[in-house]
Amino acid sequence: MKRSLLLGLTVFVLGASLRAETQVIVERNERGDATAAFRFANVPAPSQTDAAVNARFSIASGRADLNSGDVETLNDGAAPTNEDEPDANFFFDAGTDGGRLLLDLGEAAHVTQVNTYSWHANSRGPQVFRLYAADGSAAVFQARPAVGNDPEQAGWKRLANVDTRPATGKPGGQYGVSVRDSGGGRLGRFRYLLFDIARTDRADRFSNTFFSEIDVCDGNKHAPATPPTAARGFQITIDTSEMPELERWVATKLRPACDEWYPKIADMLASDGFTAPRRVKVAFRKDMRGVAATGGTRIACAGQWFRRNLEGEAVGAVVHELVHVVQQYGRARGGRPNPGWLVEGVADYIRWFLFEPSNLRPRPDPARAKYTDSYRTTAAFLAHVVATHDADAVKKLNAAMREGRYTPELWKTVSGKTVDALWEEYVQTLRKR
Repeated sequence: MKRSLLLGLTVFVLGASLRAETQVIVERNERGDATAAFRFANVPAPSQTDAAVNARFSIASGRADLNSGDVETLNDGAAPTNEDEPDANFFFDAGTDGGRLLLDLGEAAHVTQVNTYSWHANSRGPQVFRLYAADGSAAVFQARPAVGNDPEQAGWKRLANVDTRPATGKPGGQYGVSVRDSGGGRLGRFRYLLFDIARTDRADRFSNTFFSEIDVCDGNKHAPATPPTAARGFQITIDTSEMPELERWVATKLRPACDEWYPKIADMLASDGFTAPRRVKVAFRKDMRGVAATGGTRIACAGQWFRRNLEGEAVGAVVHELVHVVQQYGRARGGRPNPGWLVEGVADYIRWFLFEPSNLRPRPDPARAKYTDSYRTTAAFLAHVVATHDADAVKKLNAAMREGRYTPELWKTVSGKTVDALWEEYVQTLRKR
């Protein structure tokens, strides 16, 4: 296997009485030699048990590219399988000059190595960044120093300058970087790491590095916390870079709901030969209007609406969009178009009649409503059909829409009645109430 090895040595003062030599080892697997194993001669392969496995990554400045994976891809232990897999990497937005990533270990640890990995066919392969570290105890400490402000004036200590761009030839390939003490000791005792990242080519707007993984070693093995989605092979990333004020709500409310309910929805809407998407991205957009929208496996959320509704409908709105991810009706080929009212009705049925508390279930007005009203009205109608005719009605209707074979006659197959007769039956129950 052909590799080019670059080695740098940088010396920084890490403490008042401690002077440490920080060694930066850089290795590169050229394009034809790179594999998903990320194997190098001197840089260890990505770890699934390092100290960062349960750490929290966040964007301190800058914004993620729309095609990027979330920052959680940096410590998910799952490396990309090829050189052009955007959602398996994190990278800053095209045309920007990079940004800053903050890593919080949760508590101070004796750090021995910081290892970073990247992989791309062109200028998004190399890495250019400054690495800073802190324990958070300095009186002037700022966890997120603004761009243009020197982190060393905000309680941070610079550990290394990293630049893996080759002096000649094309930059593409797989890169591994290891920042360590040259004597094999500790870099220091730190809780926070700050990566001040620059794009690799100012003449190329598509040159923000595809960072695949970032590991922090402290000499111990750490067991990752495994959410239900990961245990089932699913990965849901949530991007709050444009709405950092939502981070706590996401961690305590939205993330647990997504981890629990995405596998459930996949089971509820299972059909022959279909596998629910394994990777899902939820992104909160500061200037987006409306509530939320789903395209393929990506959910865009209007950040300002969610900020106003955190204690109300916010989590349920995302559950509704997760249903759309699983529906995947766009895969049908040559089939009839699906009625929009039923598409949205299925999503709201799972939301309002399975996820939300029962006291919030909608009750249509029998004098004005119609099953084609979509959303909550259609959801309530579906709940009636499930309760009185066929417990698998929603699963059957969903399978037909996914396979492009939905017709109005399907309601008779499910219940023995036409959809209009079913609606009139449901209206009578509403009037009796």
